[in-house]
Amino acid sequence: MGRVMLVGVGPGHPGLATVHAIDAIKAADVIRNCDGCGTGLLHLASLSADVSGFESVDEIVRFARGGRKVTVLFPGNPYAFSNGSEIASRLERAGVDFEAVPGMAVEMAAPVMSGIPLTIEGRAMSVGFGLVKGAETVVLRLASGWWESGITKLLSDGRPPETPSALILSPGLPGQRRVSAPLGELARKATTYGLRGDALLVIGPGVEMAERLDTLSRRPLHGRRVLITRARHQVEPFRRELADLGAAVIEIPTIQIRPMPTDDHVREAIANLNRTALVIFASANAVNIFFQMLHAGGKDARAFHGSKLCAIGQETAESMETHGLRPELVTSEYTAEGLAKALEGWEMEGMRVLVPRAEVARDALPSLLSKRGAEVHILPVYQAVCPPEAGPSLMRLFNAEGVDVITFTSSSTVVNFVRAFPDDKLPAVLGDAVVACMGPVTADTARKLGLKVEIIAREYTPRGLAAAIAAAAVR
Repeated sequence: MGRVMLVGVGPGHPGLATVHAIDAIKAADVIRNCDGCGTGLLHLASLSADVSGFESVDEIVRFARGGRKVTVLFPGNPYAFSNGSEIASRLERAGVDFEAVPGMAVEMAAPVMSGIPLTIEGRAMSVGFGLVKGAETVVLRLASGWWESGITKLLSDGRPPETPSALILSPGLPGQRRVSAPLGELARKATTYGLRGDALLVIGPGVEMAERLDTLSRRPLHGRRVLITRARHQVEPFRRELADLGAAVIEIPTIQIRPMPTDDHVREAIANLNRTALVIFASANAVNIFFQMLHAGGKDARAFHGSKLCAIGQETAESMETHGLRPELVTSEYTAEGLAKALEGWEMEGMRVLVPRAEVARDALPSLLSKRGAEVHILPVYQAVCPPEAGPSLMRLFNAEGVDVITFTSSSTVVNFVRAFPDDKLPAVLGDAVVACMGPVTADTARKLGLKVEIIAREYTPRGLAAAIAAAAVR
């Protein structure tokens, strides 16, 4: 029989999940998330994992009895403000082995993220969660539409109207916002700003320190909603860059990488590496998948000892270095013409060239190099397909709040994104969202498909794209 992990993922910020929670996600055969939580951690899941929303305890029991490792994700803590204890009781009665993994509660995390100390020596020594009396600091969850009722209740319980107070919106997420005012004026101020949604209400002396201690609100992308469309297994470095800049990150991958089978073409390419003069890696995915094929054949980086190496893009070069290879040439040009120009000083006559890349890509490079006498061998090592859930997820997103910035890191992410929407509705659905692209080829693809590109990263890496978005926001 398998085992079930009931995992609290904390308030929603991926950086606030515990190591135990991350390990449970990585090890799971099946992942079910309650209330859509933990989306910022799903890139850690195995590519073979069955990932979707929580449906029923019966399904969990069935998976466990089938010998599968199941992880159920809960917002915050599985045994606080959630139905984790109910699920645990059902699992216990069914004789299923399970473990509960605690997570940080949003009531503890969100005030600190907004610079509000919950206790202050000599001023606030007690903290109450919910409608409690007597505590010097009170943290209260308020659902959308119940803000004024919560404030009124605290006032009727004897809290003075001048009590320092704050509403924290999107609590526990990188893009959370804080609105501060005396308790008697807070509801009016929030209404003036047109704010809505679930929030935390915090009252106490610590609120007065928030203006000095709230470093989150000073970040350049604070309050901006940024959509990442790149493959799930490549999300994390980019997500971290954006979150560090203060963005609220939404992840909807429009591309999924499927390795090609190790067939005769692959085996022939590997067998002929000893007489291949130049290997050009077109992407980080091509590097990683080709090395998997290489290892499956009992070889390693030493197979390239007689070859010169070229990486298209800094991210590709960094991937090569993790496998023990250092390219002779790293070109920032993502076009075949740009790469051919970078290779102008190289003698190509009679040179055998291998290009591991995606199955579908532009074919200008082989033609350009062949004209200079090179023997070019294109080796498709992966397919870039669109995940089936991408379209419905994008429609839900843009029919609701939408985003401020849409990011694209490859032409495939753009093509699959555009296909998710009816042709005549795309501009209207996107609203005022800014399109940001990593590299000119991706930007050209976006323009050809009717998108207005406003940001192109000078450095063609996730770090460079995040920096370009932040610079545009500052301007």
